[in-house]
Amino acid sequence: MEEEGRFEAEVAEEQAWWNTERFKLSRRPYTTRDVVSLRGTLRQAYPSNELAKKLWLTFKTHQANGTASRTFGALDPVQVAKMAEYLDSISVSGWECSSTHTTNEPGLTLQTTLMTLSLIRLNTFSLLNNTMTESKERPR
Repeated sequence: MEEEGRFEAEVAEEQAWWNTERFKLSRRPYTTRDVVSLRGTLRQAYPSNELAKKLWLTFKTHQANGTASRTFGALDPVQVAKMAEYLDSISVSGWECSSTHTTNEPGLTLQTTLMTLSLIRLNTFSLLNNTMTESKERPR
């Protein structure tokens, strides 16, 4: 019975999240019950999810104010750390990643995708490290 209660609570929590403004235009061919039934019992939290929420809020704020989020592409963590001081969004594109790769092999789609994902992971960790450093520097 405890497991069923936990399951129903998680379904309700997921449904409430899906009902937020962020997903009001999303159409899914599956239900929250389907999604929750495929999860394990240990909840996982990903840093990229928090960054996505922050980016969504940034975009909504700019939309409400009639402004834009100016951004540049970053190829390494040093660039990310420096850009983060002045920009509210930083992009990583497949084109940028592939432009730094040297090979004559045709069809680099998978390789470019993997390089892009690797770069995003590296830059995300850099941003997280940057936030920890900022936190340590705050007056207590």
